[in-house]
Amino acid sequence: MKINKLIPIKPHDTIGLVVMSGVVKDNQDYHSFIKLLNDHGYKVKVGKTLELKNGFLAGTDKERANELMAMFKDDEVKAILCYKGGYGAQRILPYLDYEEIRKNPKLLMGFSDVTILLNTLYQKANLPTVHGMMGVCLNKENNDEYTLNDFFKVLDDNLFGYRKIPTPFKTINPGKATGILVGGNLSLIYALMGTEYEIDFRNKILFIEDLDEATYSIDRMLSSLILSKKLKNLKGIICGYFTNCEESSGVSVEEVLKNNLKDLQIPFIINYPSGHSKPFVNLPIGLKIELDTDKGVTVLESLYKTQNNKK
Repeated sequence: MKINKLIPIKPHDTIGLVVMSGVVKDNQDYHSFIKLLNDHGYKVKVGKTLELKNGFLAGTDKERANELMAMFKDDEVKAILCYKGGYGAQRILPYLDYEEIRKNPKLLMGFSDVTILLNTLYQKANLPTVHGMMGVCLNKENNDEYTLNDFFKVLDDNLFGYRKIPTPFKTINPGKATGILVGGNLSLIYALMGTEYEIDFRNKILFIEDLDEATYSIDRMLSSLILSKKLKNLKGIICGYFTNCEESSGVSVEEVLKNNLKDLQIPFIINYPSGHSKPFVNLPIGLKIELDTDKGVTVLESLYKTQNNKK
């Protein structure tokens, strides 16, 4: 698959801000995030979905899908950021025009429920995307310098090269692997199985993380992936944060991950700092990376058509 590289984002460009999942709650003030982007030099086009409510969703499925399509087709908008996740992104997949998205390649960034869109747009529109920090998380008072800097690195620069990380990871299976990175939130990866949108893991490096799951639930999801034989041709595994994931019968997340994935006998690390905690390392979905269990992750391709070295 030939990847559809993106046009570099320049100072003063317009960024589209959308919600493709759960409704924005009263305590989730998106205006401070807009100010953060404005202060950094970017204009912001705010989607209607930040104010829409349809049950627990930010508008109907067609409203959310239509807004995403409008942002892709809008020549003024140079990148699209998902303000929050939650639940519901999978519901809009049948209403997206993947050929139109292919013709209008631009950055889409988010994580958690946005995992659905990151991987689907890579597979159906040849579009690299970013498992990246979202505005709802940057509004909180506990922002750390690394997370803020790495967020703007995606917009200002590139993720190309070695991903210097602020906290150590742990190696389970040593080695090196090169492949396209896919994945994100484990629950959403699991939810896509058996659909036309399920992730193709062949010759890929898989990243997984999760939030608020009991370890027996994580075990069930991983066990199902193993039983499906979908993981047998993986090249490597990166496990990020498993935040607030409770031990079940005294079994830890690390034990569950090792019990299910170690026997794949491929390079395998855990505790990589990306997911539902901070500091947060942004990772490209759909680009070739190298996983070196001694060193970490090196991104081998640029998101953009040319290196954007503005700073």
